[in-house]
Amino acid sequence: MPTFHISVLKHQQRETDGKFPVSIRLTHNRKSVYIKTDYYVGKQQLTKSFGVKDAALQRLLLDQIAEYDRILIKEIGNMMPEYSAAELKNCIERKRSRNSAINFIGFGRRVIGELYEAGRKKRADHIKTVMNSIGDFVGRDFLDVREVTSDFLKGYEAFLRSERTLVRVNQFGREVTTVRKPLTDTGVHDYMTDVHKVMGDLKGFYNDEDRGEEVVGHDPFKRYKRPRASVTSKRNVSLDMIRRIRDLEDGEQRRNMGRDVFLLSFLLLGVNTVDLFEMEYSLANGRISYNRSKTKKRRDDDAYISLKVEPEMAGLFERYADPDRKRMFDFYKRYVNHDVFNAAVNKGLKQVAAALGFEGNLTAYVARHSWATIARNRLNVSTDDIALCLNHVNEAHRVTDVYIEKDFSRIDRANRRMIDLLFGVG
Repeated sequence: MPTFHISVLKHQQRETDGKFPVSIRLTHNRKSVYIKTDYYVGKQQLTKSFGVKDAALQRLLLDQIAEYDRILIKEIGNMMPEYSAAELKNCIERKRSRNSAINFIGFGRRVIGELYEAGRKKRADHIKTVMNSIGDFVGRDFLDVREVTSDFLKGYEAFLRSERTLVRVNQFGREVTTVRKPLTDTGVHDYMTDVHKVMGDLKGFYNDEDRGEEVVGHDPFKRYKRPRASVTSKRNVSLDMIRRIRDLEDGEQRRNMGRDVFLLSFLLLGVNTVDLFEMEYSLANGRISYNRSKTKKRRDDDAYISLKVEPEMAGLFERYADPDRKRMFDFYKRYVNHDVFNAAVNKGLKQVAAALGFEGNLTAYVARHSWATIARNRLNVSTDDIALCLNHVNEAHRVTDVYIEKDFSRIDRANRRMIDLLFGVG
């Protein structure tokens, strides 16, 4: 049988007011899970061992534990030994949610936390932006999921398509006011895609199809249609432009780094800046290897790739080498994280574009698109080999690829041909 214990964890102290959240620890079959409560306590309400000494709060929490016991006995009864601790927790939360409102924004924050834990920071950051914007739209942090209807989504879309004044608290605790431009069809599509994900995850969490329990039954997307995202324009430049970037003389330090990182990315088959920043030192037998950050936790092969270091890369490798050999490059010593690094590179590339009289949007990601475009159109490299070079999953061959060991010599040959083309060899 499960046991319950009032729990306050020291590391969960809130920075805003110094208080601690109170949870109920459920232990079953030697596994423990935590059920959040609505209560917070200050240090004066705790013993030295972090037990709750507030008598009134203790009574409320014991009543809550008694309710949990009643739920499990009524819903599961003698079958409890066959359930895991996590399943018992889900049963309690689903049962209690029938009698109380479910906070859509609050559940969105839960999804965000899970994505951060899974290493999917970019997706988590975007959903966080979406949840914040919904809070701006409704003017509060609590949104009953029953309020999220097709009419609500239509109103939210109109809000996104308008100029919005937002107030945020920065890292220094000061309010900062910004004005956001109206979103395009693509922007609205992306926001609504995240709303759809949170709604799907919420229904999957609270509903139990196996037992016929449907806590959240409506689907606001049945009568609301997301606008189509516009076709992304090709973000590539010509081979001649890449040569001009390569040959640009030294100038301001940030411009130099923008030029160098662009070339480094192109010479390494369009590697992303996050991977240049995070890449661990691996140089051996004239090769480097890494796992692509964006997809390594979602692929069976951990998005592993091995690249041959060609002579034309030597100068750039030496210029940005990590003397400690902790990582391949020293960018992590220059910038606090890969987002700041990427922003600095793109600022440098703006200066590169200005120096060359280039009017397009020159970013680090253009190197990746350009490598793929030139490989296909100038070198006639197959799309399958381009996918291998870019470290993509070939969806059409996903099952077949399980049985085939990757041949990185195909990558080496394609990149050697690209470098010869760039430097006018042959």
